Amino acid sequence: MPRVDLHAHILPGLDDGPVTLEESLAMARMAARDGTDIIVATPHYRDMELEHQSASIVRELADTLNAALRSDTLPISAPSVSILTGMIHRLDKSLPDLIDSESVIMLNQTRFLLVEPPFSRLPSYVDEVIGRLLTQRLVPVIAHPERNVVFQRNPRRLQQLVDQGVIVQVASGSLNGQNGGDARRAAERYIRSGIAHVVSSEMHSERAPRSPQLSQAFEIVTDLVGYPEAIDIFETNPYMILDGRSPQRERVSQPRLKRSWMRTSTIEINNPISERTRRSWKRTFGRVMRRTTRG
Repeated sequence: MPRVDLHAHILPGLDDGPVTLEESLAMARMAARDGTDIIVATPHYRDMELEHQSASIVRELADTLNAALRSDTLPISAPSVSILTGMIHRLDKSLPDLIDSESVIMLNQTRFLLVEPPFSRLPSYVDEVIGRLLTQRLVPVIAHPERNVVFQRNPRRLQQLVDQGVIVQVASGSLNGQNGGDARRAAERYIRSGIAHVVSSEMHSERAPRSPQLSQAFEIVTDLVGYPEAIDIFETNPYMILDGRSPQRERVSQPRLKRSWMRTSTIEINNPISERTRRSWKRTFGRVMRRTTRG
């Protein structure tokens, strides 16, 4: 099953992502080399609205980027990647009224809609908006809730939305610690507890904290909940969403302990194996397991 990146600002000139097609190509190729097979281009609806750009340009640019990626100028051995379309919307009170307009693009033309909450607060109308979307038989995919102060302090608030049918997407930069300690701790908590369904790069350029690379986040999730769960979060669940199906994760009451030794400093003192060697072994094991699973 392919690795899927559901949240990516990869199309040139639409928002705060790349400016040129060459930059977009470099980002796509970096993602492919890192192991990503499918990227969903999700420009900001608000930025496009301000520039009076229609939704049709998203599909046109995605087609252009796909054609460039398939060009004969690339080495035959280069890994392939496909660009699909979507859009990200602010969690705004007017969002349900936009659904019937032609300006909204669902994730791969399914019933799943990528939605972005604010960072500093949670509006009082959140439940109303989410409820209206669900009534319209749409499934909100909440982007990077670990960066929202309310969700950081009260993960049960996010769990309530998940219980209603909402999907949670965590940013790889949060797991890497590049979005701050609070976001990292919240992201790890969501992964351990089963709240999070998907991890995406939210790529904006080739550089951190929002680069196209997902491998480091995959290793972190593997450490937190195990390899099979990591496959679900990076491959199975996002692929199900693109296929129009809702992924499910079981709620976990306690963090798993079987990998806790990897984070225990006392083991490093008594263990003659170096940290560098142990990380190398983990990466090799992960690659073998991925090949075995995909085969």
